[in-house]
Amino acid sequence: MRHLRPLFALCTSLPVCTVFAATLPNAGRLIHEIETAPLSVPAPQSLDLTLPDSSNGKVAAGGPTLSVTGFRLTGNQAIPSSELLPLLDDLKGRSLSLGELQQAAQRLSDYYRQRGYPLARAYLPAQEIDQGVVEIALLEGRYGQVRLQNGSRVSDRVLNAPLSPLESGTAVEGKELERSLLLLQDTPGVEVKSTLRPGTSVGTSDLIVEARPAPLVSGSIDADNYGNRYMGQNRLGLTLNLNSPLGLGDQLSLRAMRSDEDQNYQRISYQLPVGTVGTQVGVAYSDMDYELSKDFDELDAHGNARIATAFVLQPLIRSRAFNLYGHLQFEDKFLEDDIDLFSSRSDKRLRNWSATLSGNAQDSLGGGGVTSFALTYTHGDLNIDSGDVERLDSATTRTQGTFNKWNPAILRLQRLTDRLSLYTHLQAQLSDGNLDSAEKFWLGGPYGVRAYPQGEATGDQGWLANVELRYALTPAWQLSTFIDHGEVRLNEDTWDDGDNHRSLSGAGVGVNWSDHGWRISAVSAWKLGSERTESDVNRTPRVWVQLVRYF
Repeated sequence: MRHLRPLFALCTSLPVCTVFAATLPNAGRLIHEIETAPLSVPAPQSLDLTLPDSSNGKVAAGGPTLSVTGFRLTGNQAIPSSELLPLLDDLKGRSLSLGELQQAAQRLSDYYRQRGYPLARAYLPAQEIDQGVVEIALLEGRYGQVRLQNGSRVSDRVLNAPLSPLESGTAVEGKELERSLLLLQDTPGVEVKSTLRPGTSVGTSDLIVEARPAPLVSGSIDADNYGNRYMGQNRLGLTLNLNSPLGLGDQLSLRAMRSDEDQNYQRISYQLPVGTVGTQVGVAYSDMDYELSKDFDELDAHGNARIATAFVLQPLIRSRAFNLYGHLQFEDKFLEDDIDLFSSRSDKRLRNWSATLSGNAQDSLGGGGVTSFALTYTHGDLNIDSGDVERLDSATTRTQGTFNKWNPAILRLQRLTDRLSLYTHLQAQLSDGNLDSAEKFWLGGPYGVRAYPQGEATGDQGWLANVELRYALTPAWQLSTFIDHGEVRLNEDTWDDGDNHRSLSGAGVGVNWSDHGWRISAVSAWKLGSERTESDVNRTPRVWVQLVRYF
């Protein structure tokens, strides 16, 4: 507290107190730290889908031959003959056995499956060969009946919506089938099992979709030391999801968190599907209260943040190998900070529009890996309602008014061996001007440079890199070693000659255990370089611990 006494002595005038208040942790920064989630490694995608046997059987070898001058295709509608016949050009003008002709038909079957038609089959029909032209018939595998067997609490109308593109008589196209079933599987409160079985007509398959009830309630309880020192580092949280409580494929989510220094955070959100293409619309409301403690206890500083949110989420591409989503969001933020010792008050309002393009992919590159990415553009407007705060802002940071910022992020989990993997995470922020603390980029914390405290080194622009080598000791236990580095430009537009740049580096080791709905992680990190900690006491090493119980 000793280093604050000169500032207390200066605070005989409100403008000086306002300058002091601007350096403290505040409502905008604190709720921004809570609600900003890092990219995560996507879970493996699976489909419970049974396919009928669509093979041509064993291809016979040898036998009598005939002179082939060309081929004629029948039954193909999804792929034109002009695309298929060139696959057989090398067989023209040759004497071919029945086995070789069956192999020619198999080429077409394989090509259909490569193009995403899993049930397509080419075969040689009974025929008389005329002038050496051989007919190959194609059964493209068309839908017979598409039938939903609904045993869940979700309405038939909601569950039939993702299945509507799968019409009777159309070819079974793998990508469209996969998208529809995954969108159906995304519906809260439903478990899906699907079967394609032979239909009543030749070349058709009936799709039977069985929807079974999933748990009404899911969520987690968590405890960690990820908090800010002045609001309480030790935190306890609860996440509760009600899955399809109204039978609409909807979800009501509640999140509550409390620190050991009386920082309280609550969020409620509700979303539901609309239309037939997987669109989700939703609303949310967040509320956070805080009181500064420890070095700032004598200030009697406290505040509140409230955020009302509306959003639309659209799956653009949905598959097991690649997913792409569009996300539009509006946020209305009310931020209040008070220092009762000096009767200082700050009221701000932020209205933000944001658009996000995000996705993930799984591939076999270099032994296999998964990638997640996101790009967010935000256009916002800040209004400062407190006169002294507004005057200080006009003389220094000039954050009031409109702003634009961009946030790109990408991560890669690369398989190296059966036990060893390499995790890389890159993220950044760009802005066209100075930003309020509620919109800044920061480096320190459990998801940043882990050798520094939560929220250390905030700036208008910056970048952060995490590289981690992971070793799977057992299916449940994982060891890791890592290095973190990040840099920020404190203010995009400066108004004095002070240092406007910070660079943080750290390295450390970690251990993670996950089994039977439990997850425990612990990290120990050491600073690299001489950059001092400004938002907390110096600790070497800095240890982060988290315990989560899923239900």
